[in-house]
Amino acid sequence: MTLVCCFISILMFSWSSFSQSLEDLQHLAAENNLELKAQFKRFEAQLEDITQAKSWQDPNLSFGYFISPIETRVGPQIARFSLTQKLPWFGTYKAKGDIAAFRAEAEFEKFQDQKLKLFLNVAQKYYDLLALRYITELETKQLDILENLKVIVESNYKNNKARLVDILRVDLEMDKQLSTIQVLKDQGQVFVTQLNQLMDRQLNTPVQILNPKQILEQNESIEIDSMVRNHPRLEAIRKLKASNEAESVLAKKEAMPQFGLGLDYAIIQDRNVQNAEAGQDAIMPMLSVSLPIFGKKNKSRKKAASLQGESIEFQLENEESRLETEIQVALYKQDELFSLLSLYDKQLLSLKDILQLSETALANASMGIEEVLRLQEERLLYEKQRAKTLADLQKTDETLIYLTSNSDL
Repeated sequence: MTLVCCFISILMFSWSSFSQSLEDLQHLAAENNLELKAQFKRFEAQLEDITQAKSWQDPNLSFGYFISPIETRVGPQIARFSLTQKLPWFGTYKAKGDIAAFRAEAEFEKFQDQKLKLFLNVAQKYYDLLALRYITELETKQLDILENLKVIVESNYKNNKARLVDILRVDLEMDKQLSTIQVLKDQGQVFVTQLNQLMDRQLNTPVQILNPKQILEQNESIEIDSMVRNHPRLEAIRKLKASNEAESVLAKKEAMPQFGLGLDYAIIQDRNVQNAEAGQDAIMPMLSVSLPIFGKKNKSRKKAASLQGESIEFQLENEESRLETEIQVALYKQDELFSLLSLYDKQLLSLKDILQLSETALANASMGIEEVLRLQEERLLYEKQRAKTLADLQKTDETLIYLTSNSDL
């Protein structure tokens, strides 16, 4: 007996350890989801723009050869090298780097939001699958109840207290139950396929879940802050706003003069020149300054940055309003689901006594099988609606978790 108990314990532990929780599936999705990987690569690509933005312009090296040499007092000039480097106004490269950095941070916030949405999507499919499997268990239990009712009806029929049509009616209900159970199993495979697609694994990989009813019944209270402050959706817009401020600074910097440093090297040929410095090459340092006298384009840049800033400000206000509205809608739905759950519990509690009395009445042939079947169908309907309500309640909780999540940046 001790060996049997140990074997059962090991078997149950193995099955429990193989069961996949919601956190396990979300972790797999975060590691493997292709869309999430694509967004992260966009963030990494945007990071590379920071280095490009802060990099200096390449120097310009030019070479010129005189087909007809220019005669100078020290000899003919036959070729010239020129090296120049442009220097923007002080702080220009820093402003460009800030723009690229804030845009990269905005891409990261989009990645954070996409990851949270992925977790929410996985949770919704997970609880839909749980509800379906729980309902499948209820339908299977209903089949067992119908088999027990059939035994009672057959006993009454032998004692001339029931009709043959009553037995056939129960058989018809049993056939309908078998068909319903098969349909539910097929629907469950659809949810499994959708979950596997989110985790980027084989679509027919089984999803093992232990005791769906127990998981659905876990209604933990969640503390919700209705004032969202740094959700990734908001943070992404704030980073764009900071980038726009850096663009305003850049527009001012680009309206200032640009400098240029250069060096000219002229090759002088020593030929037929009676001079102590004959054939000596010439070196000439150069300095250039751009003259920003055409101010329309600079004014246009500043105005464009200002208008873009106003647009981003409106986007931020709108997103804050949207988030608060979505939270309030989810809270209203949560209250509604709790009310429905309480109603179903009361109805099922009332039906429990009625069903016990109806089975006793059926055994005594004082009640027809039609009424008993109707009561059983009503009980099953309430239990299925309760299972769906539990799943919707869990999905609403996950929605609230998503809407009130904070950025990890």
